Amino acid sequence: MTEESNSPAPGRGRLAQVIATRGGQAPPEAPFVIEHREALIYILCQAAELEHGIMAQYLFAAFSLKQSAGEGLADAELAAAARWRRQIMHIAAQEMLHLALVQNLLSAIGAAPHLSRPNFPQPASHYPAGVHLALLPFGEEALRHFMFLERPEGMDLDDAAGMAAFANAAPAAVPRVQVG
Repeated sequence: MTEESNSPAPGRGRLAQVIATRGGQAPPEAPFVIEHREALIYILCQAAELEHGIMAQYLFAAFSLKQSAGEGLADAELAAAARWRRQIMHIAAQEMLHLALVQNLLSAIGAAPHLSRPNFPQPASHYPAGVHLALLPFGEEALRHFMFLERPEGMDLDDAAGMAAFANAAPAAVPRVQVG
């Protein structure tokens, strides 16, 4: 920005400046080309699963907020929790819209709706770009995770610390060794 005007430098919008100062630019994702109907159906089904999972995360966080003075909240805290719940529910409704749009696209190309999704927690290997899905109660970790999921394309922002642990998780069950 120049001192003479309040407009951003040529070629750089305000959002680009904010992103550059707050987190830098992540390397761009490689573009991909969908050449066949079957590939498009597969990608749309993945998108439906992702939207469904993200929606469930928001709903879980919203429902985890305390809702009454009987749960130890003062009046001001109760009002803040209600505001947070309304905002999170609004975002969850947007995710529901995204899910509906994906279903409409599937229908438009003659495919069946896709409403199944993997169980939680879902490690990053299932979805692109290190996306983890887990049900987190409302708190700093959940907010950081939501910021990571909703970040603008190209913004280099780390996921919540607890979400990164999924990459190092070991299976809960170990294979049985047969003797004899």
